[in-house]
Amino acid sequence: MLHIKRRSPIDYRLCNQVVTIYHWDGKDKYTRQVVRNAFLDFRKNQNVNKTGSHEVNSFLLVIPTDKVIVFPKDKILQGEGPEIATREAWSGFNPANVPGLVVVKYVDPKYWYGKLVHLEAGG
Repeated sequence: MLHIKRRSPIDYRLCNQVVTIYHWDGKDKYTRQVVRNAFLDFRKNQNVNKTGSHEVNSFLLVIPTDKVIVFPKDKILQGEGPEIATREAWSGFNPANVPGLVVVKYVDPKYWYGKLVHLEAGG
């Protein structure tokens, strides 16, 4: 019997950036995870509504993985970021105070033949 190996058509060579993922469990536990095989892209879009046009910042994070490690409301920082261990540090650690910090609004797992191959997160 001929066995054909199915390889994902996606090339992950651009996933060579370091990001730090911060997660708060909603109580008293703050976790920090450094990921060394990520792709983080910042974008500027034009948003048009009733009051006119204005610029909107967004981002896309891609992490090749076989397990979920990013959740909505997590904070992402490009590079290796500091430890966050208290509620006060968490509340002060926001995009207005920390350049390059973003907050995840959605997580979209991507599958290839039933196997999780990467996560996309954005906001």
